[in-house]
Amino acid sequence: MTAYPPGRALKMLQDSESAGELPRFEDFQQLAPTAVRVPVAIGQLSFSVLTHDRNLLVKSMADLENRTVFYVRGNAVIAVHTELRHLVAVNSEHDCAYKVLRKHGDACIMTKTLAQKMLNEIQQAPDAYLLQDLFFKPIYLYLSLHNKDLLFPFEQSLKQLHQDEKINH
Repeated sequence: MTAYPPGRALKMLQDSESAGELPRFEDFQQLAPTAVRVPVAIGQLSFSVLTHDRNLLVKSMADLENRTVFYVRGNAVIAVHTELRHLVAVNSEHDCAYKVLRKHGDACIMTKTLAQKMLNEIQQAPDAYLLQDLFFKPIYLYLSLHNKDLLFPFEQSLKQLHQDEKINH
């Protein structure tokens, strides 16, 4: 199993260099039509908005429409939101937060896990940023066509995982 950047992962799946790829969103199937998606989601990835302005309340992407919004380069789930006219890619979550703190923009979108980790690492006052949940996306395991026989065991294990919160096999 691998978790490489999409282009490399796609080639590895097609060449049967890996048994599978995780974690990926549903739309990975469009990039890898020969990959077999295990139908039970592994879990969900939570995306959050990091702001410096406590008056900027964000419930959906529409609330960011006329704002300058940063995101970590390579995050295709965010990059597809072309309705945001001022969506700017940066190199890291630290760049994202720095630009918001220095008021070069209004908000930064990143995974909630990365945002919480980054906030714990920086030396800013706890109230310097506001972290708001934005949306959740289910993540899946994809198998190479060569390893499609693993589909049923993975599906059953994930169903068991969701029931017991642990894999017993």
